[in-house]
Amino acid sequence: MAIIGRIIVTEPGLTQNRQLFQDFIAASKTLLSDGDKHQFILLPAGFLKFSIKNTLQCMPLSEPKEETAKQQWNTEIEALKELALSEFYQSFDYEMLQELKSIARYLVIGINSNDTRIQFVLVYDLQNERPLHWTGKSYPNQKEKNYLIRIPIDSHFLQDKIGGKKIAVFQCHDLSIFNPRHQRHFSPFEDERKGERKDNTAAGKIKCKFIDTTLDFSPDIMLQLPHSEGTWAAKWTTLNKWLRRKNGKELQHFATGLKINPTMKYPLSGTQRGDVVNFVNGQWIDK
Repeated sequence: MAIIGRIIVTEPGLTQNRQLFQDFIAASKTLLSDGDKHQFILLPAGFLKFSIKNTLQCMPLSEPKEETAKQQWNTEIEALKELALSEFYQSFDYEMLQELKSIARYLVIGINSNDTRIQFVLVYDLQNERPLHWTGKSYPNQKEKNYLIRIPIDSHFLQDKIGGKKIAVFQCHDLSIFNPRHQRHFSPFEDERKGERKDNTAAGKIKCKFIDTTLDFSPDIMLQLPHSEGTWAAKWTTLNKWLRRKNGKELQHFATGLKINPTMKYPLSGTQRGDVVNFVNGQWIDK
C-alpha cells in the first residue's frame, strides 16, 4: 500500500488519459498485496472542467460577513459543487469508479469551471462511493485576484482524520503562502521577520490567516493540486521549517499532483515526501 499514488499526466481529462488510468489500475494490482489499497490517488488541478451558464460576475469573490449575503453565497457555492460533481460522474463512469475502488480508498481531483473563476478540489470516497470533502483555491495569483472566487481557508483542513492522520488539501497557488520571500513580512516568528507582521494589508489578511491556520492544524499528510509543474520545493521546505519550529514536527507525507509540461522538467523529489508512488507513461518512476 502507498499513502499517496500519484498519476502524472501530460494533459487534463479522463478521455485523454483513460488508457493511463487502466494501466495504473493494472500496475497497482500487481504492486499491492492482497487486500491492500492506496490511501489516496492524486491528480492535478483542473483535471476536469464543468460548464456554467453565467459568468458569475455578480457573485462576491469571497464569503460575505453579513448573514443573509453569506447564506446566499454559500447556496451558490453548493450549486456550483453540484455542477462539478455532475461533470465528475459523467467523466468517471461506474465501471471506472469500481476499478479505482478495488485499488484505492480516496480519489483527490481538481475540477474547475470553464472560465476558471471557481477552482474546486474534490476528495472522493471510493469505498463509500460518495464525495467526502470539497475545497478549492483561496489564494489567487496576480492574474486571478480580480476574478477568482475564493474558497474559505478553513475548508482546506479535513475535520475527520483518515487512517488516524490529519489531512490538509491545497489548490495550486495556495502553497505559495509558504514562499520563502514571505518570511520578511508574514512569518509567524518575530525574530524571522523584518519589522512588524503585515497582517493588515489585503494580501496579509489572506496570507497570515492561511499560515496561522495551517500551522495550528499541524497536518500529518498534505496534498497540493497545481495546474502544472513548478518550483514548489522551496515552499514545501518553508512549510516544514515552520511546522517544525511551532509544533516540533514536520509533514509525514506530502505530494504535489502533477501535469507535466513536456518542455519543462522539474525533479519529482522536491514535490513529495514519505510513502508516495508515481505513475507516468505506463510505468512507475522514482524521480
